[in-house]
Amino acid sequence: MQLTLRDFFMRINLVRGVGRKTANACWRWLDGHPEITVVDSLVVAQMAADLTLNAELTAALQLDLFSRETNDTVTENLTHSGCMTIVDAAYPVQLRETYAPPLALYFLGDLRRLRAPQLAVVGSRKPTDYALRAMRLLLPPIVEQRVCLVSGLAQGVDTLTHQVALAHRGTTIAVIGTGLDTCYPAANRDLMKTLAHHQLILSEYPWGTPGARHHFPERNRIIAGLAQSVLVIEAAHRSGSLITANIALQENRNVLAVPGTIDGQNSVGTNELILAGAKPILNSEHIMEELLVDKLP
Repeated sequence: MQLTLRDFFMRINLVRGVGRKTANACWRWLDGHPEITVVDSLVVAQMAADLTLNAELTAALQLDLFSRETNDTVTENLTHSGCMTIVDAAYPVQLRETYAPPLALYFLGDLRRLRAPQLAVVGSRKPTDYALRAMRLLLPPIVEQRVCLVSGLAQGVDTLTHQVALAHRGTTIAVIGTGLDTCYPAANRDLMKTLAHHQLILSEYPWGTPGARHHFPERNRIIAGLAQSVLVIEAAHRSGSLITANIALQENRNVLAVPGTIDGQNSVGTNELILAGAKPILNSEHIMEELLVDKLP
């Protein structure tokens, strides 16, 4: 049996024992062998040998990649959603160039949302009134410039980010940490349906994947990877938003932060980011300066 490269990347993460590190090593190996256009058992054997994969993992690749069960799983996923792989033309260049890009992204909605300049917006799940006022002041002018807002559909800042984009007839992308059949938090179910029909929702997890604690940091690297700049609205000292900001720094993205009061618990993280070199955001123009507006569609 032979697999196209697209088929291979839809299947690799379904193989038992294959984690992100191994999957990305396989991608980089194939990327370094452009003469290979299909994957069969001989290619797998050569790849496994070159990557010095152990016998158990090599056997799992040989079995699971070509199994009927895996084929049925892929077919099931494609009946519910689209799938964009790292070798597809629609795959975002800026995400592909990150350290550990997802090899397959399941999606609901309109992939044209990826064509606009991207601003990631992250922050507290329990934002203060100050954060909400700041978002309502800063984000509408950005949306009106046809910048797409990227966030994670979580409670708080994420939710308001998507809502601001919708309210101002803009575009937004939600990157979630579950399969596309699961909404977390459940209170955002109606919002998720709206985004699925009119915007774009992305996930690297197959249909039927429940939420797990480690999924959300993994999700954050995609949010940072899609965007040219990451705006942190409000963050406590050890907030998950700071994980996204740190990933953004590692990927050479611009990190922007809204300054807060020096005695506010939710401002500790953002103020520390500014102290470490993040750009303080006082108005919408400060954000637009960091976006490649010359690439507007």
